[in-house]
Amino acid sequence: MSQSGSGSSLPHPASPDPAEDLSEASSERRLSRRRVFSGAAVLAGASVLPPGLSRAVAAPRSGPQPGPSTRQIGPVDPEQSQVLMVPGGNGVIYSVQSDGRLKWFRHLGRDTGAASWASSGMSRDIGVGWQAHTQVLAADDGQLFGLCGDGTLVWCKYTLTNPDTGEGTWHPNTNNIIHRGFGSYSSIFGGKQGVIYAIDANGDMYWFRYLAGDGTGAPGAWANGGVGSRIATGRRLYSFHFADSDGVIYAVKGSGDLHWYRYLAGDGSNGPGAWANGGAPITIGGGWEWAFSVERFADAGAFYSVWVDRADPNASDHRLYWYRLANWRTVDQDGRPVWSSGNGALVGTGFTTTRTAGLQGYTDKWSAAPGESVAVSVSTAFERYAATVLRLDGPLTPGAGSDPNAQVVLGPTTYSGRMRRLPAGYRGSGCGWPADFAVTVQPAWKSGFYAIRLDGADGMRRYIPFVVRPAAPATRIAVLLPFLTHSAYNYWGGHFQYSCDSYPTRRTHTMMRPFSDSSPEPPGRIDIRFYGDLLLLRWLADNNIAYDCYQDLDLHRDAAWLGNYKAVVLGSHAEYWTPAMRNGLEAYLTGGGRVVSTGGNCMYERVDISADGTAVLHRDSTGNRWLWRDQGLPERNVLGVAYNGSYLDFAPYQVDTSHPFLAGTGLGPGDQFAQDGYNFGGSGWEQDSSDVGGPPLPGVTRIAHGTQSLGAHMVHFDRGNGGWVFSTGSVTFNGTLANDTASSRILRHVMTAAVA
Repeated sequence: MSQSGSGSSLPHPASPDPAEDLSEASSERRLSRRRVFSGAAVLAGASVLPPGLSRAVAAPRSGPQPGPSTRQIGPVDPEQSQVLMVPGGNGVIYSVQSDGRLKWFRHLGRDTGAASWASSGMSRDIGVGWQAHTQVLAADDGQLFGLCGDGTLVWCKYTLTNPDTGEGTWHPNTNNIIHRGFGSYSSIFGGKQGVIYAIDANGDMYWFRYLAGDGTGAPGAWANGGVGSRIATGRRLYSFHFADSDGVIYAVKGSGDLHWYRYLAGDGSNGPGAWANGGAPITIGGGWEWAFSVERFADAGAFYSVWVDRADPNASDHRLYWYRLANWRTVDQDGRPVWSSGNGALVGTGFTTTRTAGLQGYTDKWSAAPGESVAVSVSTAFERYAATVLRLDGPLTPGAGSDPNAQVVLGPTTYSGRMRRLPAGYRGSGCGWPADFAVTVQPAWKSGFYAIRLDGADGMRRYIPFVVRPAAPATRIAVLLPFLTHSAYNYWGGHFQYSCDSYPTRRTHTMMRPFSDSSPEPPGRIDIRFYGDLLLLRWLADNNIAYDCYQDLDLHRDAAWLGNYKAVVLGSHAEYWTPAMRNGLEAYLTGGGRVVSTGGNCMYERVDISADGTAVLHRDSTGNRWLWRDQGLPERNVLGVAYNGSYLDFAPYQVDTSHPFLAGTGLGPGDQFAQDGYNFGGSGWEQDSSDVGGPPLPGVTRIAHGTQSLGAHMVHFDRGNGGWVFSTGSVTFNGTLANDTASSRILRHVMTAAVA
C-alpha cells in the first residue's frame, strides 16, 4: 500500500508541550492530574488454570490507586515512544507509552480519513503505570482491560466528560482484578463489547465475555461463569490477530496476508452457523506483517497502521495511516472486500512503536565460555527489575513456578531500572546502552542454550538468549544454533532483513539490540525461531543425547573446533552463512565429519560480519538478495539439497525407499509419517529438495519426500571419506519430534550413525 495523504494538526504523542522541561528530574511534574496505576501485587492464592477452565474473580487490586505516583516516568524516547495503540471506539485511541503513561487521542476523521483530531491533535495524559501490562484491550464505553504477565486481568473505566478534550473521570472500581488464569494463554485480543479472545499454545481460540461492565465479579459478571469456550482450533498459522466489533476478527499470516473472519454466534458456541463463511477465512488485503508495519488496529472498519519507512533505514517509523473497509461486517455476503479508501491517508505522525519498550535488553555477545563474561544492557520503565539466568533444555510452560526444562544457575538478582534512549543510526551501529550488569559463566555451567530472564512488576518477563560454549569439547556431538538467521528475522526497531525497504544498498543490522522473538514460552503460532530450536533441544534431552552448544559466530570466527566432534547438528532454520562458516563446514565434511541438518532453507544466503564484529551485512551492494547459488556456490553442493521456493504449505512425508534410518518404524515405500506437529506437517513452511538446479548429485539417496507440490526431500548425502549429510529438507520437521514416533526414531538412528 502506498503512503499518501496529508493533513494539518497531526497528532504527535512524542512531541513535548510548549516550554516543557524534558529533564528526568522534572518528569513527575509533567504528569497529568488524571492517573491510573497498575499496581504491583496480585491476590494471594491466585491460581493458573488450563485453557477452558479459567476462573473469573473480582477484587480490589493491591498497589497504588489514582493519586500521586512514585513510579519512574520518562522522558519518552522519540524513537520508541509507545508500546501499543488501543482503539476505544468512536475515534478514541489510547496510546500506552513506553514509560507507562496512558495517552488519550480522538480521531474525528475515523469515518472519512480526514486528518482531524480532537484538541487539534494534542494528547491528554490520563494514567501512568501501564507498562506492567503485556496487552491492553478496550471497549467502546471507556472500559479498558489490562493483562499482566501473571495472567491477571485488570479492569479500568475512563468516562469522558468532554469528548473534545479528553477530560474525564475514572470509575471507582478501576484497578479491580476481574479474572485470573489468562497466564496459560499465549495471547489475547479483542475487548469490544466486553468480548475477549484468547489463543492457547496450540493455536486454539477461546471466547470470553465480561458482562458486568463495572469492575465487579458477582454471579453473572462473566458469560459462562468466566470459563473460556473454545470456538476455533489450529490457528497457529497466523502471526497475530486483532478484532473489531460484532464478532469480526482479522488474522495476519506470515506472508502479510490479512484474513477476515466473523464469529456470529456471540455466545461461546461453535455449532453450524457459528461462523460466517462456514469458518473459512476471506483474504481482504496484504502487507500487514512486521515487514511492513510496526503497529496496526481497527475500529468499526477503519484500519490504522504505522508503516515502516521504506525509503530511509535510519528514519523513524512513525507515520500513522488510515484505511477504510466499507463492508467490514459483510465481506462474506458481498463476496469480496470493499476498500473505500484507495491508498489510504496519512492522519498522524510521531507514533514510533516498540512492543518491548517497557522492559527490554541485550547482551554484548551471543556466546561465552566458562570464565568469560556477558555484559547485559537493559532499558525499562520499572523502578526495579530482577534478572535470573536459566539453562534451557526445551520450551517453558507459561505460569509454571518451576519448569523441568529450565535450570536456574544464577539469581534472581534485583537491579535499579532506567529508561534508555536510542542514538542516531542505532539500527546499524547499535543501541549503545551502558551495561547494567555482567554475567560471568561459571565452570560448572553445562554447555547449552541459556536465557537471562528479566522480571518486572506483575509477572512481566522478557528473555535475552545466549549460548554457553564448552571450555573444551566434552561430547561427540556439537549443536550449532542459527543466531544469524534469528537476527535476520529480528524485527525489533522496525527495519530488518525482510522489511520492505526500497533503498538500493546493503543492509546493516546491529547485533547490539534486543530480539523481538526470543521467548521460550509457547507463542501460540508456528515458530522456527528460538522456540523452534528448543523443540530440538527438548528431543535431545529426552533421548539422553549429550551435546556441546555453539552459535553461528563461533563457527565464523574459528572453525577448528569442528574437528573435535563426530557430528554437527544444525537447527530448524540455518539460512544465513558467512563464507568462513561455509568453508569451515565443507572442510569438516571433506575430512570425514557428519552433518545432521534437522531443518530446511539451509545455507541459502550469504552474509558478512562488520569489521568490529557487532553487525551483520545483508544483501549485495545494489540491495538484492545475496544467494549462494547466484555466486556459483549452490547450497546443494554442500548439503545435497537446496531451497525450492516453497512457502507456508504443510504435508506429511512419504517413504521413497527402504533405508537403515527407517529401521523399527514399520514404514516402507509409499507409507506416510510426520502428518502433524507443532508447526503442522513435517514437510512444510520452507522446503529443500535434491533436484533444484539439476538431477540429484552423486551420493544422494532420497529416503522420503513431502507429499505436497515442492515437498521436502529427506536425504542421505554420502560425500566420501566417511563424511555424510543427513537432511530433513524442512523447517517444520523438529515440530513433529514430540508426537510422531517415526520422526523421532528416524532421527535417533541418524544420531547413532553419526557418532559411530
